[in-house]
Amino acid sequence: MHSKIIIDVEKRIKKHRVIMDNFSKDECLNIIFKYEFESCIGEIEGNRYVQNIKASIIKTDEYGNNQIVIGKGDIKILLLEQAMNDHFDIFEIFDMHEYTMRIGGMIYDFDNYELKEDLHKKLFGDDIMLNQNICIFERMTILPEYRGLGISAKFVKDKYNFFSSACGLIVMQPYPLQLEAIEPNGRTDEFEKRMGYETMEKNAQKAMKSLKDYYKSIGYISVRGYKDLMFLVPCQRNARLDAINMNETIIKRKSKQI
Repeated sequence: MHSKIIIDVEKRIKKHRVIMDNFSKDECLNIIFKYEFESCIGEIEGNRYVQNIKASIIKTDEYGNNQIVIGKGDIKILLLEQAMNDHFDIFEIFDMHEYTMRIGGMIYDFDNYELKEDLHKKLFGDDIMLNQNICIFERMTILPEYRGLGISAKFVKDKYNFFSSACGLIVMQPYPLQLEAIEPNGRTDEFEKRMGYETMEKNAQKAMKSLKDYYKSIGYISVRGYKDLMFLVPCQRNARLDAINMNETIIKRKSKQI
């Protein structure tokens, strides 16, 4: 009888140790978002009205040291209000980059210096777009081992928190990065090589639907007639974006719990 009790206790202790070992292998992630942009003096023409913001998603230790970049993002803010005050050609600002021109051609009325009328109506109704600046969310990448943890959603909300007051509209053209054309010799950027694009969905229709569904789940909206684009409207309440908890601890599981 006594030996059986001892064996049962030992089994429970052993199981408890295994569980604790599994918990000890989990990693509590400390994440910071770093935004960088630059400007200069002199005759820089349209560049004066385009803020090119490079974002880094960084994992650190609990003291903020040992920083490792695990994700990146590209954002552009078009300072159209200042350009209008300076009587600078709005078309030239959009035409500074292929991506901005592509989006500008879809959403902007260059003759009247405003959003296309039907798009404005669908986004703002009869209200005025108080801030004419437009933020373009160009690109976001997260290394494979850090996907599915909610980091991307928190990055989108952090970006929104910091830059929504500087613009009247946030727009993006979602596109699965694994479907991008690559150089004949393959991807040359070391970070891009680690992205694991070769393991992602290759069917364009499925990949696009999955990507759009994801952005919709965290607050982006689609507009009829503008199927290639998705939007955030800073002056409007966004329940899905509000639901993203920036205070939540991110746990990276390293082993299966028992």
